[in-house]
Amino acid sequence: MPLHASIFPRTVALFLFGAFVWRAGVLRSAASDKIVWLTIGALGILVGLGSTLVGGHVAGSLAPVILASGYGATIIGIMTTVGGRRLFGWAAPLGRMAFTNYLAQSVIFGWVFYGYGLGLFGHLGATAALSFGIAVYAAQAMFSQWWLRNHRFGPLEWLWRTLMYGTPQAMRVMSAPI
Repeated sequence: MPLHASIFPRTVALFLFGAFVWRAGVLRSAASDKIVWLTIGALGILVGLGSTLVGGHVAGSLAPVILASGYGATIIGIMTTVGGRRLFGWAAPLGRMAFTNYLAQSVIFGWVFYGYGLGLFGHLGATAALSFGIAVYAAQAMFSQWWLRNHRFGPLEWLWRTLMYGTPQAMRVMSAPI
């Protein structure tokens, strides 16, 4: 509980910062600001890693945030290029079904690793656990791509939108008339 209490203010602050960035339209001009995003990314990674390696107060509180921001800015910068979209385009369906995939991972990994399922936590080596995690992620990437061929949203994204708007949302992708 003390860990959750100490992390909560930072989580709320990051959520509000993300909402501000979205509302301010910062991401809408990402393609024209490619160099800015890549520069912010490089600086974030350097400062985040440097703070982590050096230690001290910044390493304990802000270094992970700075490092994650650096990674995020780098990915945004890379995605503004044709090569970047080709390289990471396969992950777009995962993002469109993030809520569904997050909960599916929680159920899968909870069942495999905790006592109410197979109870394998601590029984698998690092290589086996990593391989399992990659396999689940790859399966979710393929499922998400398959699902979104015929549906506008993931199942939980559809439910969330339906509850938020108070009316059932169109789920199926309508094919264009020939």
